[in-house]
Order: sequence, then C-alpha cells, then structure tokens
Amino acid sequence: MSRRRPPFIPLRRPVYIGCEGASEVSYAGFLQDLLRDAGVPVHLHIDELGPGTGDPLSRIEMAVLRLKQLQKKRSAPPERFALLDSDQLALDANRAARAKKLAADNGVVILWQTPCFEVVLLRHLEGKTGNRPPDTPGAVKALEKEWAGYEKPMTRANLAKRIDLAAVLRAAGVESDLTALLRCIGLIAVE
Repeated sequence: MSRRRPPFIPLRRPVYIGCEGASEVSYAGFLQDLLRDAGVPVHLHIDELGPGTGDPLSRIEMAVLRLKQLQKKRSAPPERFALLDSDQLALDANRAARAKKLAADNGVVILWQTPCFEVVLLRHLEGKTGNRPPDTPGAVKALEKEWAGYEKPMTRANLAKRIDLAAVLRAAGVESDLTALLRCIGLIAVE
C-alpha cells in the first residue's frame, strides 16, 4: 500500500512593507489579496510604523528596529520597502537626509508618496492618473470628490469595492515607486 503524496505548495517569498499609517496598511493588505487571487507565492510582512513615530526618520528607525527583531528570529525578508509621505521631507532637511541614508544602509527602499497616500490612491481612479494636487488637504478634498464615501483610513475590503488590479496597474503607470514594488512582489512582470 502506497501513501498519497501531499499536494505541492510553493513556499511564499516574504517581502517587508513598512507603512506610515493605517491607510497604507490597508493598501498593502489589499495588495496581499491581489497576490493571493493571482496565485503569486509572495507573503507581505506588513508593519505599521506610525504609532509612536512622527517623521520619516523616526519611521525608518522603527522599521530598522523591527527588521533587527525579525533577524533574530531569522525571518527578516531581504526585500524591504517603506511607504512614506513626501510632504514631511521639507519639515527638517537634516532628518530627511538621515532617514534616506538609514534606509539605504539597511536595504529599505522608500516609496515616496508625493505628497501623500491620498494622491497615489486618487491616481488609481479612471481618468485621474494625471491628477496631482500639490498638498495633503487638496489631495484629500480631490479624493473625496471622486470617491463617494471615502473615509481615512479605508479598510482593505472597502478599497477592493472601488479599485482592482487594473486600477493598481493604472496608478503604477504614473507612479514609478509603486511600479518598483509591484515588480518585486510579482504583480508586474520583470522586464
């Protein structure tokens, strides 16, 4: 009598995504759902960096600390990203430069949301890829105008009601940092 072999289940490649706040956490979770639906064997280790931090440097310091904790458990993903708003860079140029250096020294690719996450989300919508409000209040106002019922932060389920993989790819067409992330995780083929 022979034993049945269990079905082959590919190991999922881990990718770290540090998120500025709850909005980015929901978006990264939404990307994880897209990966699952597409059968891409990648696991996103999603980490909210917002609580207890206030600017890009403190968020990158938090990411580095958490990655070191994961390294102790031998589970720190080699591919690392952080989703951060660029509007905070002008607040302190010295701290911004230190954040960029610390990220680079620790293999964390910062995906700058210019000026904020709401602009990136707005660019997912049909006909809005060229829309780039100059500041955060303008971005929130523009997004609320186009997305009835938009609330910050949106849950991943509510994001999925309005955007899909085609919308993500549409935004990636004008957001090069987003394209880099999508290539890494396998939602866009590497050229």
